[in-house]
Amino acid sequence: MEKIWKLKNLFPENGGDGYVRFDTFIKDVQGLKGRIKIPDSVAKLLYMRGVTDYSKVIRFFKPTLDKLHDPMLMKGCAEATERVLDAISKKEKVMILGDYDVDGIIGASMFSLFLKHFGVEVSVFIPNRISQEYGLSKSAIDEAKDDNIKLLVAIDCGITAINTVDYSNEKGIDVIVCDHHQPPETLPKAFAIMDPIQPGCDYPYKHLCGTGVAFKLIQSVCGKLGDEKFAYTLLDFVAIATSSDIVPITDENRILVNEGFNKINTNPRPSIKALIEKIGLKENRVNTTNIVFSLAPRINAVGRLGDADRAVNLLISDDLKELDDLVNILDVENANRREIDKNITEKAFRLYKDTYGDKDEYSIVLHNADWHPGVISIVAARMVERFNRPTIVLTTIKGTAKGSARSINGFNVYEALKNCEDLLIQYGGHCHAAGLEIEVEKIDEFRKRFNEIAVKELISEDLKPEIDVDLEINFEDINPTFIKIISFFEPFGPGNPQPIFLTKNVKIVDDVKFTKVESHVFKVSDGISDRTWNAVFYNSKDRLDSISRDSVCDICYTIDKNQRNGYTKLIIKDIRIH
Repeated sequence: MEKIWKLKNLFPENGGDGYVRFDTFIKDVQGLKGRIKIPDSVAKLLYMRGVTDYSKVIRFFKPTLDKLHDPMLMKGCAEATERVLDAISKKEKVMILGDYDVDGIIGASMFSLFLKHFGVEVSVFIPNRISQEYGLSKSAIDEAKDDNIKLLVAIDCGITAINTVDYSNEKGIDVIVCDHHQPPETLPKAFAIMDPIQPGCDYPYKHLCGTGVAFKLIQSVCGKLGDEKFAYTLLDFVAIATSSDIVPITDENRILVNEGFNKINTNPRPSIKALIEKIGLKENRVNTTNIVFSLAPRINAVGRLGDADRAVNLLISDDLKELDDLVNILDVENANRREIDKNITEKAFRLYKDTYGDKDEYSIVLHNADWHPGVISIVAARMVERFNRPTIVLTTIKGTAKGSARSINGFNVYEALKNCEDLLIQYGGHCHAAGLEIEVEKIDEFRKRFNEIAVKELISEDLKPEIDVDLEINFEDINPTFIKIISFFEPFGPGNPQPIFLTKNVKIVDDVKFTKVESHVFKVSDGISDRTWNAVFYNSKDRLDSISRDSVCDICYTIDKNQRNGYTKLIIKDIRIH
């Protein structure tokens, strides 16, 4: 599908909401340049990210622990802190319940190690994706009651569990919710709810993942016990969960991820080290990219295909023999998951053509009763990647259809589901991703209504994939200073993406190689500077006949520098041959 190259507009002449005039921008840039020596292009990149004065520059380039927000600013933190302190002092056994994705698994593992550090006996409950209910369920409460547990901490779930929390209260079990999903109009009657986007919460940062919210509770409790340094030893968990959950890597998340990666790259705990070695990250340099594409899928795989407790057991272990066995299990399950994912994705592409034919609908809703529930969220994401439409993929579990929704820019899938709630059994999530359950016989009606909402909210241009280009530059702008400063923009992620540059009228000056991994490798020159850059265009099989030596083209790309050998190359995002 042809992509739209959208050069970000920094200088609207007439100003407007969220913008400043061009002359004001120049003044601010000059102010920045007067205090820190940066190229014009870097100053523009900073400004684009809202870094518009000296204090913000310092916070951006030095995301250190002293800049974390006070956890007590979060609604519910004071009550949750006192309840956890009471459990610690009385040595109560505590159940930790996490969702079965990376965020929930990591958060539960982290909280388990935190409580064990203070001598608390812990039970971890991660629901089986296939055979058990999502999130906080009555079966979990019953298990807690049988185990004489008086406190349950729900991580990355619980904000919509109104009936289940009532059931827990009846059983005499207090519930603390550490969630980050969209809260319903009526909140559960939990002992304490920590969710930065709940009504009445004045916490200054709203984009923590579930593990991040749980960490703020840990930070608060450790502060009360005079052991805040221990809380910071858990930031490797927070960094992995935050990167995996695709939340913005801005403000406080940027600090948490940066500090967590520092720990992983300098002194990884045995479990993380075992995973890194299995993946083969030889450079000892973990970042958001290899978390999302290599490490997180292995943690996710065991929860997608079976018992997620295996991932928890790995993450909290320091026994080398046990770690070796568990890492191998995760690796095998991830390979199985990839095979199932590939098979179902191919079937989903065919079902899409069979269901929609030539109709150019604004959304996609697919259902197959036999699809594995552990991979449908991945398949939904692949459908969005391929067709650039809000997508819902459903399978049948115990007589009802359950599935995952993934969205595109400009379409709030959670609000769309809310507008269909009379057709749904349940739903939850946020603007980009959600889960839902619906009776099978209502799917056709739901598909029609969901598409009507998409037609109302979107225009045809929204359905064309976009590449957001940060700046147009020449190759002469790419010098060692520029490359080094760009490296300090890491960690990258939503809200702080790796900068994408545009250079026009470049020439391919060497033979083009097409590799076994279906990527083009070539060299380019812009005819202005004397530098020739190596370039890689990944997954470019569909461009096989158009990219050749001596072609003149425009390219969108990121700049990648290998930290081990200093080798720099351009990663091509798209190319237009003249």
